[in-house]
Amino acid sequence: MSETATHNVRKIFIGSHALTDGFRLIGFETLTEPDAGRLDELLSVLLKEKQRALLIIEQSINQVGSKLLEQIRSEGGRIVLSEVPSLHDPDNFQSGLDGQLRKLTGG
Repeated sequence: MSETATHNVRKIFIGSHALTDGFRLIGFETLTEPDAGRLDELLSVLLKEKQRALLIIEQSINQVGSKLLEQIRSEGGRIVLSEVPSLHDPDNFQSGLDGQLRKLTGG
């Protein structure tokens, strides 16, 4: 296997129309406002084919009811998942790490 094949990482943004265009301009694949079925279809391919990926999701995507999103979060490894706030509500951004940090710091 060549070095480029072992370092091939898909960059994928999943979210609203407002953010999708910007991520597409910087070279990301995009999935715009998916329902649970479309999101799980993409995630299933990544898992089955053991693809390496950087997934950036808009926080609202957590609400679509994906069965595989939580699995990816808990597995770690080949798929790195990061969240960004919505353009329409940037002050309401809460990361999954917020709760863990509050527990650790007693906050």
